[in-house]
Amino acid sequence: MLAALISIPLLIKGIGVDRFGILTIAWMLIGYFSLFDLGIGRAMTQLVAENLASGKLELLPQLVWTGLSTMLVLGMLATAVIVGLGDWAIYGVLKIPSALQAEARQALFMLAPAVPMVVVATGLRGILEAQQKFRATNLVRIPLGVLMFAGPLCVLPWTNSLVAVFAVLLLVRLGTMSALFLMCRQSMPAIHRFKFAVRILPELLKFGGWMTISNIISPMMVQMDRFVIGASLSMAAVAYYATPFEMVTKILLISSAISGVAFPAFARLLGERDGAATHRLYWRSVKLVALGTTPAVLVAVLFAEPVMRLWLHGAFPADSASVLRILAAGVLLNALAAVPFACLQGARRADITAKIHMFEVPIYLAALVFVVPRFGIVGAALIWTARVTIDAALMHFWCARLRNDQTEMETK
Repeated sequence: MLAALISIPLLIKGIGVDRFGILTIAWMLIGYFSLFDLGIGRAMTQLVAENLASGKLELLPQLVWTGLSTMLVLGMLATAVIVGLGDWAIYGVLKIPSALQAEARQALFMLAPAVPMVVVATGLRGILEAQQKFRATNLVRIPLGVLMFAGPLCVLPWTNSLVAVFAVLLLVRLGTMSALFLMCRQSMPAIHRFKFAVRILPELLKFGGWMTISNIISPMMVQMDRFVIGASLSMAAVAYYATPFEMVTKILLISSAISGVAFPAFARLLGERDGAATHRLYWRSVKLVALGTTPAVLVAVLFAEPVMRLWLHGAFPADSASVLRILAAGVLLNALAAVPFACLQGARRADITAKIHMFEVPIYLAALVFVVPRFGIVGAALIWTARVTIDAALMHFWCARLRNDQTEMETK
C-alpha cells in the first residue's frame, strides 16, 4: 500500500494519464488471468495438506508435478487468448489514443509471457500454504507487491515507453515464480523428481470445478467496470476511476489474509461436523475483518477530497474523490463477504458461491453499460458498491443456512 501511495502519482506524472490507464488494465490482466488455473491451485493446497497429514509422502511428487504441469499449459493457453484478442481490444474496443495504439500492442506482447508464470506461481504458493508456510509466501509476496508499483518507476529516467514498463513487470513475475519454486524444493525434498500422472487430473479438475467458476467470474466483476469505462468514455476516465479504486481496494488485503487462513480451518471443522467451533470461528473472523477494515474505510469516506488532492496534487477531477468515497463503503461490505465465501468453499459448497456470481454477472454488466455513459465514473462506483452489497447479503444468508443445517444434524 505504501509503495502504491508513493509510486502512483510519480507514474502518472512520468508516463501520462493515458499510458497510466493502460498500465492499470495490465495490472488487472495479470491478476485476472492467474485464475486460468481452473481451481487447481486451491485444490493442490487441500490435497497436499491431506497427503502430508496422512503421511502419504510418496504421492506428493506426482500430485505436485501433475498440477504444476497442467497449470503451465493452462497459462500458455491464457497467453494465446491475450495475444489473439489484443488487436481487437486495442484497435476496436478500448478508446486508446491513436498515437499510443502501436506502443500498447508492443507492450502487450512483452507482458503476455508473464501469464504462465503467474499461474504456476499460484500453484507453488498453494503448496507452501498447504504446509502452513505463510511466512515464506509473504517473504515473496511483499517484494512482489512493492515491485509491481515501484518497478515501473525504475525505467522513467530513461524512457516513458510502456514496452519498457511492461518488461519490468515481466521480470518481476519471473523472479517471483523462481523464488517460490526454490522454496518449494527446499521445504519438500520429495518433489525433486519429476512425475506426471494422468490419473490425478480428474481429481484435481473435479475438486476445482465450481470453485473455478467463482474464481473467474468474481475478479471479472471486480474489474469489469474499467473496461466499460474505457469503451464508453476514455482511457483518461479509466485512470480517474482506477486510481481511487486501486487505493481503496488495498484495504481488502486484511480480509484476504484472515479468510485465507480461516479457509483450511473451516474445511477441517465442517468435516468434523463441529458446529459450535465453526460458529465461533465464523463470527470471530467477521469481527476481526470489521475491526481491521472499518477505520481505514472511515478515513476514506470522511477525508476523500483532501486525500485525493494532497496525494495527486490536484491532478484529478473532483469526481475521483466521489468515486473514492462510494467505493470505500462497498469495500467494507466486500471485505465482510470474504468470511462466508471461505466458509462455503471450506464446506465444499463452492457451487453456492459460483451460482451467486453467475446470477450477478449479467445484471452487473447490463447496469454498467446503461449507467456509465450517462453518469460517468461516479455511476460506475455506485453500481460496483450496489453489487458487492447484494453479494455480501447472499453470502451471509447461505452460510447461515449451512451452519443451521449442521447444527440441526448435530442435535438429531
